Amino acid sequence: MIDNKRRHPRLKHRAKIKLIVPESVENIVEMRDFSETGLFLQCDQTLIPPIGTLLEVQTTEIEDAPVQLVRVVRIDPASGFAVEFCSRD
Repeated sequence: MIDNKRRHPRLKHRAKIKLIVPESVENIVEMRDFSETGLFLQCDQTLIPPIGTLLEVQTTEIEDAPVQLVRVVRIDPASGFAVEFCSRD
């Protein structure tokens, strides 16, 4: 049996996401899934930021979509990283 510690169910959904890393170039990565609290972003290993890094994400599917602050919480070096949504307070 797999121990699933996730608080919220994940919904599989592919979408192009603009990844905005402070003091770096913006990149487009692919979202693999999302939940109420975060996203899993698939990307090349060279684009994976360290755990704890604050970044901003924005979907490219909606014109003028809001920019959301997120924090890197988990890394899978073979496929990408997970982020959780943060407040700007």
